[in-house]
Amino acid sequence: MPCTFEQSVPGLGYLDGNSGTDMKKGTRVDLPLWLGERLAGAFFGSQLSGSSFATLDMPNALSQRVLNALKADPKTVDLRSLATHFYSLGSRSLELFEDEDEEMVGVLSETFKKRAAEIADQAHNPRGALGEGQEFMRGLDETERQ
Repeated sequence: MPCTFEQSVPGLGYLDGNSGTDMKKGTRVDLPLWLGERLAGAFFGSQLSGSSFATLDMPNALSQRVLNALKADPKTVDLRSLATHFYSLGSRSLELFEDEDEEMVGVLSETFKKRAAEIADQAHNPRGALGEGQEFMRGLDETERQ
């Protein structure tokens, strides 16, 4: 999850590949979701002047560019390369970024429906045995693979 540090933090430079240094204010790094939430949340935030160490940024996998591509044709987007657990990331991001409008909910919902229909077609259509549609199947996220 992309995070931007709101203040300098001693000793955390290793998160940006600079061991032994401080994390500087304004630095943007990708962190595991659980760590980003902790650095941005109340767990640490109350310890330093009532503000958090970092803020969470919308993941690139859910950028406007990706949403536009999903609106155009969701079957052509390789969700797995964007995020292995794309729908889970989308769901959690909607919880974290409450100010996001309903566009993302609609796009993710329609994407899931259209791709589910394609998955069902691939599963029941014998052309799958001939290798057609393999590229689409490689791009499935973990939810779709189940």
